[in-house]
Amino acid sequence: MNKKNQPSFLGYLHSFRGFAIINIVAIHAFGYAIFITNKNSFDPKDPIDIANGLLFHNSTIYFAVISGILFSVVLKSKGYKRFYNSKFRNVLLPYLFLTLLFSIFNPIFEPPVLKPFGLQPDFVSYLIAALNNFIFGTAQFTFWYIPVLIFLYLATPLLDYLMNIKKWGALFMLVIIAVPIAISRVQVADMEENHLYLSTMIYFTGAYAAGIYFGTNPEKRFSWVKKNMVIFILIALLSSVAIVYFIFEEIDKFGGWSLMSSLYYIQKMCLSLIIIVLFKNLGDRQPRWLNPVASYAFVIYFLHVLFINLLIEPLLPLLTMHDIAPLNLFLGGLLFLIVSMALSMGVGWLFKKVFGKYSKMLVGV
Repeated sequence: MNKKNQPSFLGYLHSFRGFAIINIVAIHAFGYAIFITNKNSFDPKDPIDIANGLLFHNSTIYFAVISGILFSVVLKSKGYKRFYNSKFRNVLLPYLFLTLLFSIFNPIFEPPVLKPFGLQPDFVSYLIAALNNFIFGTAQFTFWYIPVLIFLYLATPLLDYLMNIKKWGALFMLVIIAVPIAISRVQVADMEENHLYLSTMIYFTGAYAAGIYFGTNPEKRFSWVKKNMVIFILIALLSSVAIVYFIFEEIDKFGGWSLMSSLYYIQKMCLSLIIIVLFKNLGDRQPRWLNPVASYAFVIYFLHVLFINLLIEPLLPLLTMHDIAPLNLFLGGLLFLIVSMALSMGVGWLFKKVFGKYSKMLVGV
C-alpha cells in the first residue's frame, strides 16, 4: 500500500460526520413524532412525512461516503493490518458489547410505547437472541448498518485494487457507484427477522466506492464538483421532485426493484457531494458546535433509538395535544432529536471518564 504521508484529520469531513448523524437521528425523531401524532400510523402522502423523508431518509449513505473517503485519504497509507485492527477495535468490539448488552432485554411494544427493558426468559434464550442480533444487526433496529459496514470493510481491498487499475480503474469505480440505481436496498420497514440482505450491501457499496473514488484525489475531484455545483443541485432538486410525484402516484416497486430506492440514492449522493464541498470551502472555519457531535457520532448512532423509546411516554401528553397540531409534532420531534443525542453523548462522556481510551471499544467514543 502507498505509504505517503496523509493528513490524519480532515476538518470538513469531521463536520460532515456531525451533519450526517444529525440527519440520521432526525429521520427517527420526527418519524416517531409523526407516527404518534397520527394515531400510531403513517400516511405516506402526508406533507410532513414526505418532507421528513426528503430531508433525512437514506442519510446512512453519508456514513458510507465518509468511510470511503477516510480510507483513501487517511487509512490506506497505514496498511491493511492497522486498517483492520482499528475497525476491529473501534467498530466490531463496541457493536459486540452493545449487542450483548441489549440482547439481555426482550422489548415489548404496546403502541405507541415501547417498553425496552423486558428480560429474556432464560439464559438459553439470551444466547440465541445475542447470536441472532450479532449476525443480523437486530439488537436495535438501527444496528442493521453494522453488518453492512463490516461487509464494506471486507470488500475494501477489492475496491482499492479496482480503483488503481491503470486506465480502467476510475471507470470500474464509476460503474460500481451507479449499480445501486439498478439494485435496491431493503428498507427497514420491509425487513423481516433476518436483516442481512445482499442487495443492501451492494447498495451501500456504491456510496462507499464513491468515497474511495473522491478520496483518491480529493482536491481535484471535489474541485470538479464545485465547478459543476449547479448540475448537482439540479439533479438533487429533480430527484426530490420525482420522489414527491411518485409518492402521490403510488408508483414504486417493479418486482424486486424500487424506484424510490434509486431516486433517494441519487438525491443523497448528490447532497453528500454538495455538502462536503460546502464544508470544504470553509477551510479552518468549520462550525464549532458540530465538532463534539461528530466526535460522539458513533455512540449517538448506537444509543439514540433507546433514548427516543424512553422519551415516548413522558412526551405523550405533548404529542397527543391535537388542538395545537402540527406544533406539537415539531416540538416533540425536536425534543426527541435533541434529548436523545444529548443523553447518548452523556453516556459516551461517562464511559470516557470511567474507561478512558478503552471506552472506544465499548461504545465507540
